[in-house]
Amino acid sequence: MYTDCPACTMSKYWTLHVKDFAKIREASIEAAPLTLFVGDNNSGKSYLLSLLWGLTGGVNIRYLVSAERARAIKLAETQKLLDFWRTKDYEDYTEYKDISPHFKKPQPISAEEQCILAEGFNAFLATAKDDFISEIFNTNEVRVQSIRLDIPFREDLGVSFSKQTGLGSLPWYLAVQGSSCGFQEGNVLDFLGSFINLSLERSVFVPAPRTGFLLTFKTLAQKSIRSTFSREPKSGDNLTSPQVSYLERLTSLRKDIDPEIFSPSLRKIFDFIEQSIISGKIDITDTPLPEIQYKPEGLKQTLPLYLSSGVVAEVAGFLSLLKFDQFENICIYEEPEMCLHPALQWKMARVLVKLVNAGFKVWASTHSDIIIQHVNNMIKLSNYPDGEREQLQKERGYDEDDVISSDKVRMYQFDVAPDHTTDVKPLEHGINGFRIPTFGKVFREMRDEVWSFRREKEGT
Repeated sequence: MYTDCPACTMSKYWTLHVKDFAKIREASIEAAPLTLFVGDNNSGKSYLLSLLWGLTGGVNIRYLVSAERARAIKLAETQKLLDFWRTKDYEDYTEYKDISPHFKKPQPISAEEQCILAEGFNAFLATAKDDFISEIFNTNEVRVQSIRLDIPFREDLGVSFSKQTGLGSLPWYLAVQGSSCGFQEGNVLDFLGSFINLSLERSVFVPAPRTGFLLTFKTLAQKSIRSTFSREPKSGDNLTSPQVSYLERLTSLRKDIDPEIFSPSLRKIFDFIEQSIISGKIDITDTPLPEIQYKPEGLKQTLPLYLSSGVVAEVAGFLSLLKFDQFENICIYEEPEMCLHPALQWKMARVLVKLVNAGFKVWASTHSDIIIQHVNNMIKLSNYPDGEREQLQKERGYDEDDVISSDKVRMYQFDVAPDHTTDVKPLEHGINGFRIPTFGKVFREMRDEVWSFRREKEGT
């Protein structure tokens, strides 16, 4: 690791640092596969989830910087790196004749070079941060003092150059794990945007007021959603960009999906949600503006969502994004326990862990002690020797994809201070999982109240 670079991290996961962001004084969030935010209401959890959405493809940051402002960004080191690559010997590269290129033998990007790129992106982000935040929240009222990313070194990140001659082609490519992003040869900002898109992956946002969105989105034509709810009209009815994105994805659900495009593990998750949580099937109509429908188990008729239970309405949007090709590598989920009975919260916790084990990332806010306890139980289970673990799984009805190790989980507690600002604290874990002070305090108070009332009655 190139230890002289402040943007490098020894962690397997990238880390977001913010200062004076909305109510949050300061936070450093390590983006593990399962990252959970707990704590007080109105403490900034949704703000931080929305910011994570913006960084993971929700907002195309490089388009927010004008040419005049771009010239003021200190990107000399990044430009020198591009100039160096331009002068390298590319004789091993194939010369392409068509517009759709195939690159071969991408040259690895060293740790030092990746640090230069990370520092360049942070300089870029520092310049664009105000416009970036405004784009996420559709208002100029949300402020941030600083945003910064620490990005771990990736051995699989490479750069490729093509000598293709097709019009409109992009001669440079970044590649990682079979994915690539093209960028113009002389455009440093375009290159940094490609680098960050590959480094952070893309996300889908599932907002908290799901029932209201699902019952009203059909009244909005696809092209009118953004113009109706964005900040352009300057009305009081704005939605945040993550919420708008959710509505847009609901209008883009595809009926003609080949089930074979989904992995067996993902199809297993569909079945688990439908059988164990909503007791029925979710489908969509084959219309220009698809309507989500629900078919209960044991009944022949299909119901519109407004005639379905609250549980179905709450889960239907999330499941539809999964089943009908509007999901991404990262799911940002506000309060997945909403409207669920405790038994179903337990099962939803299983869904979150199963998604992580299927290769996705899940970042969520929650007030559910049941979800947290289930994650802790699965961490405890992972610490058993193989034979004992398998026996316990069998006894309790768990599969291998239910178990998760603590190195894949991060939890953060949001506490509102007396001055109404928020402190964000990483929670420590041991072999028994994470201890959540915000839940423990309330449970102790409730226990004391129960015993207090009982003694008073016994004393009369």
